[in-house]
Amino acid sequence: MSKQVMRKAVPPRRRYALGGNLIGFPRELRDAIPDLPTSVGRFLEIESVHGDASETRLLGSRVHLRVVVKETGKLQGQFVIRIELEPAAARGLSETLAQLAARAEKPVP
Repeated sequence: MSKQVMRKAVPPRRRYALGGNLIGFPRELRDAIPDLPTSVGRFLEIESVHGDASETRLLGSRVHLRVVVKETGKLQGQFVIRIELEPAAARGLSETLAQLAARAEKPVP
């Protein structure tokens, strides 16, 4: 007795572990962060933010941000920080930023 088997329509799986929400820093920034136990890190000035969106079979829907920062102390020049977000995370970040901006603009009683 034979039985016809049909596969359900399943979205393609991601082949690489680059899914999720990612932030990439350039190697040059390693030298900008002090290696002292009392160090709280390093502040960089945000110069610009550019964005784009993509949809690929390999990674799915993605929101891409390119944040250009410049050094405020020890190093010279600019550095590019790349951020890749899933659409839901990008929306969540947007809502959080909007709420925080509204709170910052409220007059202090």
